Amino acid sequence: MKEKIKGSVDIVDFDNDTIRRMLLYMYTDSLEDLQWKSALRLYEAADKYQILSLMEKCSAFLEDHLTSINACDALVLADRHQDNSFKEVVQNYILDRNEYVFCSEEWKTLLENNFKLAAETMHKVWKK
Repeated sequence: MKEKIKGSVDIVDFDNDTIRRMLLYMYTDSLEDLQWKSALRLYEAADKYQILSLMEKCSAFLEDHLTSINACDALVLADRHQDNSFKEVVQNYILDRNEYVFCSEEWKTLLENNFKLAAETMHKVWKK
């Protein structure tokens, strides 16, 4: 790991709130006042530092708060972090609400930026 070679841990990838929340969780096993954006950032930090229980709590929060507007962000996050169970939940959510999601600006952006992921999600319709 680059941290071992360097002799220190580089946490500048995350804002102060994310670092504070991650440390609070590590010391108290609690999450306070979690919102969508903070859960996304915390999930990324938990994955980077392999805090699996925190990743699970963040993905559970994100799953519980999916909407047709934020589902594409969640799908990209799950795919980028190779979290197949979270990704499947999000894909199923999208497919169950396809008439709303597929018409959204967020879906159009996903098609432009990550066509393969959008096609993979749409292909699940025929795999059922």
